[in-house]
Amino acid sequence: MYNLHQYKIIINIIHILIQGSLLVYIGKKKNETPTFIYYIIGILALLIPFNIHKPTISTSRLNLINIVHYIIVMPLFLYIAYKQKFTIETYDNIFILGIIIIVYHLYKLVKRLKLIKI
Repeated sequence: MYNLHQYKIIINIIHILIQGSLLVYIGKKKNETPTFIYYIIGILALLIPFNIHKPTISTSRLNLINIVHYIIVMPLFLYIAYKQKFTIETYDNIFILGIIIIVYHLYKLVKRLKLIKI
């Protein structure tokens, strides 16, 4: 079983390699994005209730992250998966969102890896 620190490292890697990369790919390929990429985004959205704890009334940092995933990330990913065709500006925003996800989780990953001195 993983301890919490290892679990967070794995979460960062998944966000960098899967979520962020898929959004960057969609933003870069625009209308030429293969349909199966949108299906993957939809599946990721539908997996949120199985991978993330239900939010509570608490204002803890972890609970706020859970709320963001349920209220913003899941509907956004489902919308992207459903719509599949966007304006150039929206594709650019999807690309930027992917870059933000990658940079943030890369930063968090490096910080966590420094803690264990790898």
